[in-house]
Amino acid sequence: MQYTPEQLIQHLSDSGRKLADLTANMVYDDPELLKNLIKLMWLDKDPWSNRASRVVSICCCNFPEMVQPYAAGIVTKLGRVRSEGVIRNMLKIFAEVPVKLSEKSQSVLMNLCFDYLFGNPPVAIKVYSMEVLYSISRNYPDLLRELYEVIDSQLSEGSAGFKSRGNKILKRIRDKI
Repeated sequence: MQYTPEQLIQHLSDSGRKLADLTANMVYDDPELLKNLIKLMWLDKDPWSNRASRVVSICCCNFPEMVQPYAAGIVTKLGRVRSEGVIRNMLKIFAEVPVKLSEKSQSVLMNLCFDYLFGNPPVAIKVYSMEVLYSISRNYPDLLRELYEVIDSQLSEGSAGFKSRGNKILKRIRDKI
């Protein structure tokens, strides 16, 4: 059955994990449903966009091949989204899934992540941004030093979650440089 964004809004009636998992199972049975979840996500109307992005994240983290056809489009649109939930869920995918991106898409994603690190978003966005940047920097060793400096400069002011992940990434970087 093909769901329209309007039908998905009705379906995603609450933000519970059970409903998100149920919807993810529906996507596994009908991968075309992922397209409509992504359309709903880009409407940037919370809580629906956030709920849709959570399902997209669950699907793509469990089955990484699902994100590949949409990866470049996600990177392109990510900078225009206001929903912190959508940003967090999409960065989670790029932090946890080995996604193949063109150099241009990597550059756009890298700039977005540095913007998030220098900005004042919720800690989860900063944490996923650090992970994404570390992952990208494996292809660009010069980026490791810059990432190290950015994380190190924010450690003293960061939250417990930022400090925890930041110290882990700094250790990984020290082992490489």
